[in-house]
Amino acid sequence: MLMELAGELEGIVLPYPKELERVLNLYARGVVGYQRLVEAIRESMQGFSSSWLWVEEPLLLALPRLGVRRVLCYLRSAAEVFSSAAELVSLAFRARVTGRIDLEEWRKALGSISVEVKEGYVTVASRAPRGLHAQDTWGLPYPPAETLDPASLSEEAVREYVEYVFNYITRSRNLDEAYLRWLEEKKGLKVPELWDLLRLIAR
Repeated sequence: MLMELAGELEGIVLPYPKELERVLNLYARGVVGYQRLVEAIRESMQGFSSSWLWVEEPLLLALPRLGVRRVLCYLRSAAEVFSSAAELVSLAFRARVTGRIDLEEWRKALGSISVEVKEGYVTVASRAPRGLHAQDTWGLPYPPAETLDPASLSEEAVREYVEYVFNYITRSRNLDEAYLRWLEEKKGLKVPELWDLLRLIAR
C-alpha cells in the first residue's frame, strides 16, 4: 500500500522514538546508509534493538523508495517507551501469578500516545486516532499486544494480552513466530506465505 503512494507523499509519520527522527530523515533522503541507521537504532534502543529491527526492518528498507520529504516520529524517547513496556510485562507477570487485574494500573502503564496527523502525510499506527478514517493495509487480526487501548480497556483484553505474552511470545524464537502461531491457534487462520517469508528472513 505505501509503495503505491511512492513519490506522492509529503511525508510519513511513524510510531518510532523521537530521537530517531533526525537520522531517519537523513536516511530517507539518501544522506546516510542503512548501516548508519542501524547503528543509531542500536545506540538508542540498546538491548531492545534486535527485536525491534526484526519487526520494523521491512518498512525501514522501503523508506528511501517512498520519496518523502520528511519523516516524523510520534513516540516518546526510547527509554520511556521501553520503561513502559517493562512495566506492562511486570503487570502481566503479576496477573499471571495472582489472577488479579487492576485496570487503573494497566491504564497508567499504557499511558496515552498522541498520534500526529498532517495533511499530505501518511501516519502509520496500529489503530486510528479517534474521529479519523483508517486504511487497514494488513488485513489480518492484530495481536493483543497491539490492541491494548487505555480508552477501552477491559479485563478480557488484558487477559488476552497476558496469555499472548506467556503462551506465545515467551515460547517463540521471535515476535513474528509468536504472532503466526497465535493466528493459527487462536484465530484459526493458516498463513503459509507468511511462514515462508519468516523462514526466508531468518536464514
